[in-house]
Amino acid sequence: MTHSDQPTELDLAVGAMITVRPDEDQEAYNEQRESISIVQDQLREEGIDVDLLALPGTQIWEGGLENMGALYQLSRLAVHLEREDDLAQVIEDGPVIYDELDPVLTDVWDELTQTRFAHLVNLQGIDSYYLPADFAKPLWMPFENEEGEEDSAFFGSAYALQREIAELGPLLLDAGVKHNSEAYRCLELLREAATQSVNNGLPVIVW
Repeated sequence: MTHSDQPTELDLAVGAMITVRPDEDQEAYNEQRESISIVQDQLREEGIDVDLLALPGTQIWEGGLENMGALYQLSRLAVHLEREDDLAQVIEDGPVIYDELDPVLTDVWDELTQTRFAHLVNLQGIDSYYLPADFAKPLWMPFENEEGEEDSAFFGSAYALQREIAELGPLLLDAGVKHNSEAYRCLELLREAATQSVNNGLPVIVW
């Protein structure tokens, strides 16, 4: 398990989606199990067979992203690299989210264009999960948030994320992205999360 003294803008954990054991709080366990069973059934209807009820109360790894701009820049680098664009401007911009978002990236988010890095670049923030299951395309599932408003949760594949990062990492270094840059450190954080998920059969939870 990893810890950081720095404040984080995005937190990740690998562990059970049921956060309490029945011997700790039976009522909370029952409530969580019921809601997560529904999610598991919905995923199976989409062809994703994964056990989300296992090992309640277990967490085996945690990490955090200090700057959301690093994830945004990493995603920009991935989609521009795929188009064989010059990355100099994206590198120069740094890990900053400007008011005017990069249309090359938002076209992927809006499903106007496709990318071979779909499980990476579609991660945009909280209510996101990488599952220890192998499936081709990430998906979004609707839910009602605490304010009663309609929202959606992102589900990616930890296996697919591993493959995308394994391909992307060397390409970024060849293109001049530094090992110690925030974007590359973000890639390494996601790599570790995916590895822990695959090795332990537990999802990555992003909040």
